[in-house]
Amino acid sequence: EKFAEQVQIVREELSRQGRDPASFEIAKRVYIHVDDDQERADEQIDAALAHHYGRGGLGPVAVSGPPAACVVGLRQVATAGAELIQLNPMVDEAAQLERLAAEVIPQVS
Repeated sequence: EKFAEQVQIVREELSRQGRDPASFEIAKRVYIHVDDDQERADEQIDAALAHHYGRGGLGPVAVSGPPAACVVGLRQVATAGAELIQLNPMVDEAAQLERLAAEVIPQVS
Protein backbone atom coordinates (compact mmCIF):
# COMPACT_ATOMS: atom_id res chain seq x y z
CA GLU A 1 0.00 0.00 0.00
CA LYS A 2 2.75 2.44 0.92
CA PHE A 3 4.72 1.50 -2.20
CA ALA A 4 1.69 2.25 -4.40
CA GLU A 5 1.45 5.69 -2.77
CA GLN A 6 5.15 6.29 -3.41
CA VAL A 7 4.78 5.28 -7.06
CA GLN A 8 1.93 7.75 -7.45
CA ILE A 9 4.01 10.54 -5.90
CA VAL A 10 6.89 9.85 -8.30
CA ARG A 11 4.60 9.78 -11.33
CA GLU A 12 2.86 13.00 -10.29
CA GLU A 13 6.19 14.74 -9.78
CA LEU A 14 7.44 13.58 -13.17
CA SER A 15 4.30 15.01 -14.78
CA ARG A 16 4.66 18.23 -12.80
CA GLN A 17 8.18 18.61 -14.20
CA GLY A 18 6.96 18.02 -17.75
CA ARG A 19 8.45 14.54 -18.02
CA ASP A 20 6.57 11.55 -19.36
CA PRO A 21 5.99 9.19 -16.39
CA ALA A 22 5.95 6.24 -18.82
CA SER A 23 9.60 6.97 -19.67
CA PHE A 24 10.67 6.39 -16.06
CA GLU A 25 10.81 2.73 -15.07
CA ILE A 26 9.72 2.06 -11.49
CA ALA A 27 11.85 -0.58 -9.75
CA LYS A 28 11.34 -2.22 -6.37
CA ARG A 29 13.72 -4.36 -4.35
CA VAL A 30 11.82 -7.16 -2.66
CA TYR A 31 13.30 -9.05 0.26
CA ILE A 32 12.02 -12.58 -0.18
CA HIS A 33 12.19 -15.97 1.49
CA VAL A 34 10.53 -19.11 0.13
CA ASP A 35 9.69 -21.80 2.69
CA ASP A 36 6.82 -24.27 2.70
CA ASP A 37 6.13 -23.32 6.33
CA GLN A 38 4.72 -19.77 6.48
CA GLU A 39 5.59 -19.19 10.13
CA ARG A 40 9.19 -20.35 9.67
CA ALA A 41 9.52 -18.22 6.52
CA ASP A 42 8.30 -15.14 8.38
CA GLU A 43 10.64 -15.80 11.31
CA GLN A 44 13.65 -16.32 9.06
CA ILE A 45 13.14 -13.22 6.94
CA ASP A 46 12.41 -11.10 10.02
CA ALA A 47 15.59 -12.35 11.72
CA ALA A 48 17.67 -11.72 8.59
CA LEU A 49 16.30 -8.20 8.20
CA ALA A 50 16.84 -7.48 11.91
CA HIS A 51 20.46 -8.62 11.59
CA HIS A 52 20.98 -6.55 8.44
CA TYR A 53 19.27 -3.36 9.64
CA GLY A 54 19.87 -3.64 13.38
CA ARG A 55 16.22 -3.68 14.39
CA GLY A 56 13.31 -6.08 14.29
CA GLY A 57 9.78 -5.80 13.00
CA LEU A 58 10.72 -5.40 9.36
CA GLY A 59 9.24 -8.72 8.21
CA PRO A 60 6.08 -7.05 6.88
CA VAL A 61 8.12 -5.24 4.21
CA ALA A 62 9.20 -8.60 2.78
CA VAL A 63 7.52 -11.34 0.80
CA SER A 64 7.77 -14.74 2.46
CA GLY A 65 6.12 -18.11 2.68
CA PRO A 66 5.30 -21.02 0.40
CA PRO A 67 5.76 -20.48 -3.34
CA ALA A 68 2.08 -19.61 -3.89
CA ALA A 69 2.21 -16.93 -1.18
CA CYS A 70 5.37 -15.48 -2.72
CA VAL A 71 3.69 -15.36 -6.13
CA VAL A 72 0.77 -13.44 -4.62
CA GLY A 73 3.13 -11.03 -2.86
CA LEU A 74 5.14 -10.35 -6.01
CA ARG A 75 2.01 -9.81 -8.05
CA GLN A 76 0.88 -7.25 -5.46
CA VAL A 77 4.18 -5.41 -5.88
CA ALA A 78 3.71 -5.39 -9.67
CA THR A 79 0.11 -4.22 -9.33
CA ALA A 80 1.29 -1.41 -7.06
CA GLY A 81 3.41 -0.11 -9.94
CA ALA A 82 6.75 -1.95 -10.01
CA GLU A 83 7.89 -2.50 -13.58
CA LEU A 84 11.18 -4.06 -12.52
CA ILE A 85 11.25 -6.28 -9.42
CA GLN A 86 14.65 -7.05 -7.93
CA LEU A 87 14.49 -10.17 -5.78
CA ASN A 88 16.73 -10.11 -2.72
CA PRO A 89 16.89 -13.37 -0.76
CA MET A 90 18.38 -12.86 2.70
CA VAL A 91 18.87 -16.44 3.95
CA ASP A 92 20.66 -19.30 2.17
CA GLU A 93 20.81 -17.28 -1.02
CA ALA A 94 21.88 -20.06 -3.42
CA ALA A 95 19.08 -22.41 -2.36
CA GLN A 96 16.60 -19.54 -2.41
CA LEU A 97 17.59 -18.59 -5.96
CA GLU A 98 17.02 -22.19 -7.04
CA ARG A 99 13.55 -22.22 -5.48
CA LEU A 100 12.68 -18.83 -6.92
CA ALA A 101 13.76 -19.93 -10.40
CA ALA A 102 11.88 -23.22 -10.22
CA GLU A 103 8.78 -22.46 -8.17
CA VAL A 104 8.02 -18.73 -8.11
CA ILE A 105 9.28 -16.79 -11.12
CA PRO A 106 7.61 -19.03 -13.74
CA GLN A 107 4.25 -18.34 -12.08
CA VAL A 108 4.79 -14.57 -11.91
CA SER A 109 6.10 -13.85 -15.39
